[in-house]
Amino acid sequence: MSGVGRLLAKVRCSFLTLCLFTAGVLAEPQILLQGKPVASLVDAFAEAKPGDVIELGAGIYNQAAVLKTDFVTIRGVPGQTHLRTAAIEGKGPLVIRASDIVIEHIECSGISVPHKNGACVRFEGKNLELNHVYFHDSEQGLLTGHEPGLVVIRNSRFERLGKNGQAHGIYVGGGELYIVDSFFLASKSEGMEIKSRAQKTVVERTTVASLDGVDSRLLDIPNGGVLVIRDSVLQQGEQTSNGDMIGYGLEGYKHEVNSIEASGNIFLMERNGINTLLHIKNDQVVPYVVGNLIVGRPAAALREGNMVFSSREEAGLPAAPALPTLQ
Repeated sequence: MSGVGRLLAKVRCSFLTLCLFTAGVLAEPQILLQGKPVASLVDAFAEAKPGDVIELGAGIYNQAAVLKTDFVTIRGVPGQTHLRTAAIEGKGPLVIRASDIVIEHIECSGISVPHKNGACVRFEGKNLELNHVYFHDSEQGLLTGHEPGLVVIRNSRFERLGKNGQAHGIYVGGGELYIVDSFFLASKSEGMEIKSRAQKTVVERTTVASLDGVDSRLLDIPNGGVLVIRDSVLQQGEQTSNGDMIGYGLEGYKHEVNSIEASGNIFLMERNGINTLLHIKNDQVVPYVVGNLIVGRPAAALREGNMVFSSREEAGLPAAPALPTLQ
């Protein structure tokens, strides 16, 4: 069976159903540092030592703190730990000035700061893993510095994020970015779902979709580098403000190696108007785009090796707002 045939064989369409975080627990939150209670998030961050685990119990937290200790895990209760509205240093609730950090099972929303780039996590160290986080309805989900090392996002959901086209679902300033088994949905205020200046950006088994959001590009890779998109669903919505689905190198190439690979994906180009699946500055990079299912009107160069349909109906996909899934 051809690569295109295998792609068709594993397409299963359904309405998007996800396990949402409840965040409805009313009990007084309890914070544990290495199993011992501490009074606040500030105290936990101040007292933490390398290798420690900070556990945030079930509840809603209007707290914010700065972590300066390396090799720390911040862990919530699945579906029940919610950071809301608080920010420190005009940045967000979790300001991480440390390296080799894991954050998991945390919901965060309502983050807004005077500079309009409030993020659930402001990362100023090196090497971060986000696992099972749900960041939504804020100005930004994750914002890193220029040298964040390795950033890994797994099993997570970023939704209704963005501000004035300058804050995004996530904004990674360098290093390497790996996104696996996650959702980036309905960015707002012309924000992008994913903006990455990393030297390598890999997106696998992930859904990136405008839905009804007034977003911009789904992926913006402004300085080039290695871009890999595999086995994912990308949907450009009717209200998207930018005709580009993916932008690459549009602010100038800054990495030694520049390449694009996209295979086994479903691309839904559904914005009202003229759209571009891949906008590459100066056509400097020849992309390897094969084995994908594309709904829309891609450039002629992207038709070879892919299945192209004019509509969802023609492709055998359900009508919007349903999103197909790949198995």
